[in-house]
Amino acid sequence: MGTTMTFSFACDQNRNVSAETVERLYDELELVGYVLSHDLKASLRAIQSCYEELNKHPALTSDVTGNSLQTLNEESERLKALMQGIVDYIRLETFATTHTSLDSNEIVRTVITTLDHEIKETGAVITCDILPQIMGHRGRITHLFAHLLNNALKFRGEQPPVIHVSAHRADAMWEFCIEDNGIGINEEQFDIIFRLFQRLHTAKAYPGHGIGLSLSRKIVEAHGGKIWVESILGKGSRFYFTLPTAKQGG
Repeated sequence: MGTTMTFSFACDQNRNVSAETVERLYDELELVGYVLSHDLKASLRAIQSCYEELNKHPALTSDVTGNSLQTLNEESERLKALMQGIVDYIRLETFATTHTSLDSNEIVRTVITTLDHEIKETGAVITCDILPQIMGHRGRITHLFAHLLNNALKFRGEQPPVIHVSAHRADAMWEFCIEDNGIGINEEQFDIIFRLFQRLHTAKAYPGHGIGLSLSRKIVEAHGGKIWVESILGKGSRFYFTLPTAKQGG
């Protein structure tokens, strides 16, 4: 299924990794993130700028040249999205955050608003139960819901997407479920989909880079929770994840 990459530098007794080594590795990750988000993006902007300039000239609108320019633009956009995904993944590993009390109803409403174009384009129906107050980082929790809902819209079957968001209390955590009627997942692939850069479909069939679910798992685990999937191929999927309940008076 390809190479699995992970950025995990936990110390254990067997490896006897020093705190200085861990700090150095995190510093290196931050440097990689900086290079990706600044230097390489600057190069991509230059490429896209050249594309836009060349595309203005009628002499370059032949079928062959036009197709080449279109491919250049599409690949630049794909690379830009891939780099942003890697930057997000690295930042999740290296930057500490403060968790506050969050209204998950508000977060889901915000995400649905941002996905308005995709919802209208696919004819999707998204429904929600009354959702709880949780403890978490607003930006990361928003990213989590955005990715899972966007996936439910993207991996749809022949029928328009029908998506439902629910939650129930599970001890000190809230267990969320995002259920869809999409294409589903083979049981033997339930674990694979959460690995970095692992894809079940070609980019042509379903655009993406195999980062989103891995990032989602990192977000959930950073909040002390877990994420898993239940699915029937051709019938749909249920993505479950747990997040801590809001502190009393928080």
